[in-house]
Amino acid sequence: MNTRKKLFAAGAVFATAVLLAGCGSSGGVGGAEEVEQATGEDATINYWTWFPPEATLNAAIEAFEAENPNITVNLRVFEAADYAKQLSLALSAGEDIDVAGVQVSAMTNAVKDFMLPVEDWEGDWIQDVNESMLAQTAGIADDGVLYSVPMGSIGSPIMYYNAAMLEEAGVEVPTTSAEWKSAVDSIQAQFPDVNPVVFQGETYWQEEMLFGFAEQNSPGLSDDIFGGDGAWDQEAMIDGLNAYKSIFDDGIVSTDVLSLTGTRPNEIFAAGEAAFYIDGSWQNSLLSADYRENAGIDLEDVGAAPLPLVDGGSPAVRALAEGGLAIPASSSNVEAASLFIEFMVVGGGVDVWAKDLVLVPSLNGYQLPDDVLQSSAAQEGFAAAAAVIGDPTSPRTSQQDFLNAVEGNAILDVLRGEQTAEEAAAYMQEEWTSGRYPHGSDQ
Repeated sequence: MNTRKKLFAAGAVFATAVLLAGCGSSGGVGGAEEVEQATGEDATINYWTWFPPEATLNAAIEAFEAENPNITVNLRVFEAADYAKQLSLALSAGEDIDVAGVQVSAMTNAVKDFMLPVEDWEGDWIQDVNESMLAQTAGIADDGVLYSVPMGSIGSPIMYYNAAMLEEAGVEVPTTSAEWKSAVDSIQAQFPDVNPVVFQGETYWQEEMLFGFAEQNSPGLSDDIFGGDGAWDQEAMIDGLNAYKSIFDDGIVSTDVLSLTGTRPNEIFAAGEAAFYIDGSWQNSLLSADYRENAGIDLEDVGAAPLPLVDGGSPAVRALAEGGLAIPASSSNVEAASLFIEFMVVGGGVDVWAKDLVLVPSLNGYQLPDDVLQSSAAQEGFAAAAAVIGDPTSPRTSQQDFLNAVEGNAILDVLRGEQTAEEAAAYMQEEWTSGRYPHGSDQ
C-alpha cells in the first residue's frame, strides 16, 4: 500500500478527555432545521461505531429521532482498540448493519469492499462537506472511491497559549518568529519561573514540528515526499530544518524542551507554568472553561493559533480526516441511513458532538454554538485552528518505521547542533532509498 494512505495519528487522539455542554444552534450552514425528512416509511437502522463517546451519541440520536419519529436508531459502541476487528468480522459474516463508523486512515481499505460508495447514497448534501476532507478520505482507498464521509478532521501542529498570562505580560499573540521572540523575552522578564514554550521532545513529534515550519513556504512538501517521489535532501527540506532550528538559535525555545516526553508538556501548561504549548488539535478541549474546571486545570483563559511564521509564507498544518460514516452495501435501509449520516455530518447532530472539541467539523462554514467557548481567545483560537485544518498544506502522513529509526533522530541532531541541515537531509535521503523502509511505489 502507498505510504500516502498510511496517515499517522497520535494514539491518544480519541482518548482525550471531552466535555458535553448544553445543546445550541450553530448559526452556520446546515443547522437542524434545514434537514428535511427524506423518508416517510418506518425504519430501524443499526449503527456501529467507536466514536464519539456514547453519551454524546445518545444525545445526537435522541435529537435525530425527535426530528424523524418514524426512524429508530439502534446504537452499538465499541472500544477503539477492538472496533476495527469486530466490524470487519461482522461485515464478512453478513451482520445487519446500516451505518458504520470508519476509522478513515486505519480501516478504509479493510472494509471498503463491504461498503456502498457514497455516490450511491440518497441526497445531494455532500456538497456541504469540506472538499479537502472528502478528497483525503477518498484518496486513502486503494481505488480512490469515496466510501465514507468524515465527520471532521484533526491537525497539527497547533500552538495553545495562556491568554491570561499574555494579557498580564502585555504581549499580543505572535504571528511571526520576531513577535514570538519579543513575547518570550517579555514573559521571561516578568515570569522568570515560567517555561515560555513547551512541546514533546520525542522523535515522532519532531516530524510534526518540522513540517509545521517547512510547509509555511513549501506547502505540500510532506505529501511530495510520502505520497510522491520527493527527496528528503531537496532545498525545501533543508530550508525547513533550518527554520525549525532557528527558534532554538534565536532563544525562543530552549533545547531543554527536547527532554520532555509523554504528557509532561501538557502537565506543565495545565499547571500555568508555560506560556505556549504546541500539540495537535486534539487538545482543543483546553479552550473550554467548563472542561478546564471539570478537569481541575487552573487556567483562567486559553487561546490557540497556528505556529508563527519564521520567514514569511502562510500558516501550515497537516490534517487527517476522521470519524468516517459509511453504509454497508448489504443495508436494506439506505434511505434512512443516508438521512441519519446527513444529520450527523451537516445537520443538527453536528452541534451535539462538535462541543466535545475532538474534531473540527467537516461541515463548510460551521460555527460552534455560542455557549461552548466563553472567551474571545478561545473562540478566535478554535476558528483559527478550524481554518488551517480545513485547508491543510498536506495530509498528516508518515512512514513510522522510518520516522522512529531515522527521521526523528536526524531532526533532533540538527536542533542540538550535532548535524547541519544539509547533512541530516542527505542522511535521510540515503536511508529513504536504501530499501529498508518501503514507501511509495515500493509498496
